[in-house]
Amino acid sequence: MQIIIPEFSRSPYALIVIGAVITGFTVTFLRMWKSGVTKQTILYTGLLTFVCTIITSLIFGFKITSEGIGTSFSGLGAAVGLIGGVFISGLIIKDKPDIIMASFVSSAPLMYGLAKIGCLLAGCCHGKEYNGPFAIVHTGGDHAGSFFPAQLIDMAAFLIIHVFAVIITTKMKNKANAVYIILAVLIPVRFVLEYLRYYHDGSLIASGQITVLIAGAIAVILVTVWRIVIAKRI
Repeated sequence: MQIIIPEFSRSPYALIVIGAVITGFTVTFLRMWKSGVTKQTILYTGLLTFVCTIITSLIFGFKITSEGIGTSFSGLGAAVGLIGGVFISGLIIKDKPDIIMASFVSSAPLMYGLAKIGCLLAGCCHGKEYNGPFAIVHTGGDHAGSFFPAQLIDMAAFLIIHVFAVIITTKMKNKANAVYIILAVLIPVRFVLEYLRYYHDGSLIASGQITVLIAGAIAVILVTVWRIVIAKRI
């Protein structure tokens, strides 16, 4: 069984990624609202975090190649921007900052998992050449060929992590500890999944994995500083 992806006259990638972000933010808003966060806080935090998420994602995706300058959406950049946006919001607004951070971080895997539908259809981030069961076959375009279903594994893994994240952020009273647990799961999973990518050179730690570790370290540092600052204000 193979999964055939036709060539699109116009790539649905950007539309799907934006849709994934909007879906994730909607879930986040609903969780914050049910937890008693005011509508004003939800509005301002949402706008700030959305802008930070998109801008940082594009910055991380910025590339200079022989063909010129280009950019794309980066899941790692989006995660850093999301935490950065919530961090800044927490410095300004004092309305349940721990619930806000937990709500956003728990929705990050959902956004990433849904965004991979765009990668699947566009052909980017595909796996290594493969012709076995569930192979992803692109019939045209720059990514024509038969590949290992790396995007499908990404989607499944991060949607499962999202469910796990929602459960622990709901059950645990200490939301900051729940956020650390989520990051402790996300970073290694994202690191390991890099081995499936077509661009991985087979080394123990490739450049893409170094980027994962750097982005993960930035996220952990931001959460740690946020936790210290919030603790001093309480």
